[in-house]
Amino acid sequence: MSDNPDQFRFNDDGELEEPDENEEDEVQTNDFGKEMPWYETKGGFRRDVVSSLFQKAVRRSDDETAAFAAWELVRSGEGYETHYWNRVVLACIEDLVAGNEAIEHVLRYEKLAKNRYEDDAWVRRLCAIAAALVASRAKSSRATTHANGYFSNTMEDRARAKQDEDHERLYEPPVTDEELDPDGPIGRVAADKHTYPGAGKGRDWPHFRIHGARIGPDPETDLGEKWWRRVLSYDAPEYAYREPEEAFTEEEIEHAVEPTPEDDPWRCEFDNDTDLDEFEE
Repeated sequence: MSDNPDQFRFNDDGELEEPDENEEDEVQTNDFGKEMPWYETKGGFRRDVVSSLFQKAVRRSDDETAAFAAWELVRSGEGYETHYWNRVVLACIEDLVAGNEAIEHVLRYEKLAKNRYEDDAWVRRLCAIAAALVASRAKSSRATTHANGYFSNTMEDRARAKQDEDHERLYEPPVTDEELDPDGPIGRVAADKHTYPGAGKGRDWPHFRIHGARIGPDPETDLGEKWWRRVLSYDAPEYAYREPEEAFTEEEIEHAVEPTPEDDPWRCEFDNDTDLDEFEE
């Protein structure tokens, strides 16, 4: 295995770069006893294709193919192994459902491989295979990647529409300017006392506790709701130990602890659509 750190390098875009030639480098040979070109693995495969194969296998939950691609990359040399560990971490972020535990196991296997075992130890290949199996057996989803593309295009489209009145937007952002306005259906909750616009409108603790602190769509735990109701009860003037407030009515407390609707988490049906600005007076 070559000691040249410049050998077999991928650039920031994932493209393969041919290393600088150095006649003193140790010559690496493939499975057929021939000198390995910089763009091939020991098995004679194009390494960029094997790397791509690995990530596509993770997306398709093809654990055998993912394991083989991981093994082939790691056994082919130091540069390949470094690239593999970067690639499997990327796959956990890019191709698996958010909140998965795969990345924790992958990082643990990488740490074991690099810190416990020698460079060419067979156990390092086992760590790579184990990481590949973890990733390929986790639930696949490219939601994070799709979100990044959708948000980026939408905001560019939005900017273009503001500059060119003849340009018709394809999509609106998930939250529009009108919705996020302090008096809009979402801004009336989001722009609370913790924000400049909300503080400027006089929104205080009652507004936050009755509207801003709600959760959903699942209800609070029984114990959590018990404590929540008692916190609201302590807001009465005779019990307000941190800040003077007005006592909440039972109707206001019931609204505060009621889970937000799953189909529209910002909808407020409190007191037959009572104007939230009542809390600003």
